[in-house]
Amino acid sequence: MFDAVVFDLDGVLIDSERIYLTAWRQVAEELDCQEIVAAYVDVVGLPYDQVEPIVHANLKGKVTMERFREAIGAAVARLVVDGYPLKTGVFEILQFLQDRGIPRAVATSSTTSVPVKLHDTGLDRYFQHVVTRDEVAHGKPHPDVYLAAAERLGVAPAKCVAVEDSEPGLRAALAAGMVVTHVPDLIEISAEITGNCRIVCPDLLVLRDWLAAQLEEG
Repeated sequence: MFDAVVFDLDGVLIDSERIYLTAWRQVAEELDCQEIVAAYVDVVGLPYDQVEPIVHANLKGKVTMERFREAIGAAVARLVVDGYPLKTGVFEILQFLQDRGIPRAVATSSTTSVPVKLHDTGLDRYFQHVVTRDEVAHGKPHPDVYLAAAERLGVAPAKCVAVEDSEPGLRAALAAGMVVTHVPDLIEISAEITGNCRIVCPDLLVLRDWLAAQLEEG
């Protein structure tokens, strides 16, 4: 049985990781720094303060961080001019939880872009609380955002289901002591991590059905 559900944002609710990967590839070609594409795997799910050193090391002085940030920002803006796409089953699982009065929160590595993403996609009305990287001492894979989400919900971490796609996020949720579920996105996660998850679901519709079964079992 569970009393609340805490969702990651990028790659779980919003299909943004594909947008970011496309942007990285475009910028790599634009700035002639193809080496940076391979580094994307290493930064998925990490907060920006951990992403920047990895990017800087892979740029190898060919491009400044400021120029890279500007180029990525412009590329993403072009790609989402019609809005961010959502992951399969987002509204179905959120409506399912809302109809049953189960509290919901977002725990994300993102910062200033979060309110805009939630508002523009219409997801903001489904969440009582949102915890971003800049609100806690340590980002994922540390458990801070998940522990903060549980505290705001007023629910013990062990009674919260966490929904994650990335390795840093899964590690964070596991460290927080939550019931961790994995909905894979772009990056394959090692069995060492997924083996500690309660369930791995191909999409949020399957996860919704699993949650329904848990509620029925009591």
